[in-house]
Amino acid sequence: MDYKIKYAEGALKDLDKIYDFVSNVSVSGAKNVVNKIRSKVNNLAFMPSGFDFDDRIGRRLHDSFKTEAIISGDYLILFVVDEKNKEVIITHFISSKSNYMRLLKK
Repeated sequence: MDYKIKYAEGALKDLDKIYDFVSNVSVSGAKNVVNKIRSKVNNLAFMPSGFDFDDRIGRRLHDSFKTEAIISGDYLILFVVDEKNKEVIITHFISSKSNYMRLLKK
């Protein structure tokens, strides 16, 4: 059964920031980066699995769900899987080159 893709508040803003950042160098490059990210997200509807991001950072980001991640170029796509409702919820798009530990502090 396929999963529905949803976006947490702020996730689409993250994607807009990625587009804006890359478009300072190349608009076509920015479109390409965002299209690749969206393609990876769409694939999660069929196979919602990634590496255990909570384990990677040494703490849980969400009380109810394990945070997983996949890589798209220089970016991490963070998500949780709600098996009960068959939803993949995209929580963040983050540059893999950033200090994401600092960015994700509560």
